[in-house]
Amino acid sequence: MFKSDNGSAPSAAVTHTWRHSRSVDELIGICRGILADGAVNRSEAAFLLDWLERHREFAETFPFSTLYPRVRDAMHDGVLDPDEQRDLLDALSATVGGEVVSPSSGNSLSTELPFDNPFPTILHSASVFVVTGVFSYGKRRAVCEAIESRGGAVRAAVSPKTDYVVVGEVGSRDWLHSSYGRKIQEAAELRQAGSKISIIPERHWLESLS
Repeated sequence: MFKSDNGSAPSAAVTHTWRHSRSVDELIGICRGILADGAVNRSEAAFLLDWLERHREFAETFPFSTLYPRVRDAMHDGVLDPDEQRDLLDALSATVGGEVVSPSSGNSLSTELPFDNPFPTILHSASVFVVTGVFSYGKRRAVCEAIESRGGAVRAAVSPKTDYVVVGEVGSRDWLHSSYGRKIQEAAELRQAGSKISIIPERHWLESLS
């Protein structure tokens, strides 16, 4: 167990955050292992469900909150049919945030960040934005200026008052392990909790500028 800078035991909140971070890393590793052959079988799904059940303290946080219900529902009868296998493959791929190669086609399955589907209409005026990632549009300052010149406000941190989180297109594949992944994770959790916050890719934001 680690200690704080003053040598005292860490607070419960700090410990919980540390355990959550460690569990996310372990979950990503499990998903990568399952997806190594581009398929999900019953025994793998059963193992994953058992692991998720043992980490239910994080069930309400992203990515557990999206993956756990899909694994649980797929395994409710102990049978994993082809449709359920495909659904879990998509869910695991999205959780990993990296490429998965389909053995049947040799093609990479597209990876997903938790973007809105469908994409919302973007209204800059009087809206609050958080920008994260690396943008093909240019430096972060240029992105912020483009938003502010259209009446929007840019904030450094995600909050319930955020309207849009815009994710830069460059280098966003392994988002959970990137320096900006936490902002996306926080936005996804707020959205699931009922906040009217939209997570959108840079390309959709660019379309709103024209």
